[in-house]
Amino acid sequence: MPQISPTLARAWFRRHAKSSAARAGFMITRIDEDGRRAVAVSHNDAVSLPAGSEAALRHDSPRLVELQATYDGLDVAAAVHTQWQNSFLNKNLSLAWFRGDNAYVWQFRQFGQAVRIRMYLAMLDIQERDSLGLFDKVSEDGLFGAFTFEFGDRPSVSRDLLDSINEINYLNDQMGLASIKGLRVLDIGAGYGRLAHRMSTALPNLEAYDCIDGVATSTFLCEYYTGFRELPSSVRVVPLDQHQKLNERYDVAVNIHSFSECSHEAILWWLDRIAERDIEWLLIVPNTPDELRSTERDGTMKPFRQDVLDRGYELVDDRPIHQSDELRELIDLHDRFYLFRKVKQSG
Repeated sequence: MPQISPTLARAWFRRHAKSSAARAGFMITRIDEDGRRAVAVSHNDAVSLPAGSEAALRHDSPRLVELQATYDGLDVAAAVHTQWQNSFLNKNLSLAWFRGDNAYVWQFRQFGQAVRIRMYLAMLDIQERDSLGLFDKVSEDGLFGAFTFEFGDRPSVSRDLLDSINEINYLNDQMGLASIKGLRVLDIGAGYGRLAHRMSTALPNLEAYDCIDGVATSTFLCEYYTGFRELPSSVRVVPLDQHQKLNERYDVAVNIHSFSECSHEAILWWLDRIAERDIEWLLIVPNTPDELRSTERDGTMKPFRQDVLDRGYELVDDRPIHQSDELRELIDLHDRFYLFRKVKQSG
């Protein structure tokens, strides 16, 4: 029987320990050579899981297994992942606590140790620009591990809630989102469906909201979450293998922190789906603060702004998601909005 070197054995132990801990809702941030671990809770369990959710949200769920097999068999670039591989998910996601600090929503990792004061400052900034009054229309209940924060007599807030309010208000300020009759939205890289949940709650003019994702786990969670929240029939989760069933017309396509985690080839595939539907508006929020870039298998990053422009779009707005220079420095969050609009053909 071949001998396994101590180095390989330690590496296997680290990977196995991190994956097992992540599935239980913990994050191992360090494993020393002597086996000592630095463990951080990656979810908030102050609010219990809903009845039946732990049994439904399992890695061996028949629906998830079915989706994964289907996605693995697809011959499309969007199904080939450079970041969202199973090894990445195993270390960064507990299915039952999918709204915790994990692959979908960074919370403590993004805001650092002074998370409470940083969330407070972010909340004040977003509240100041809440032209639609969304703080009175959407709420946070802390389910599925979301970390919540209470300030004075204000209702609870979370990163999910604040990001969604900020994004909806931004789109309304730029393109009149709330006043578009029969609004139709395409969410590419929809994750577990947080923006679909918030937008369908806040906007009575929403006629159609389609969620689609190249990651089978995301589609699985999005199906579960939108069903759990009992979102209206206007909200659909479209599996990647059924992308031909997307609507022919949308007013806006959104991509929040997704293209940055895809290969350039996958991004081009998605951009072609957008261009062939002649969608007027396209919002991209990347993970990179200075440019639109992909994530390649070898760790390099390719720019793709020109690829958007080549499909008939122009960049009409580019700004930080938080407007104050001082605030961004304090909370160390430098994400940007990139809003594109289809160029109208003359004649």
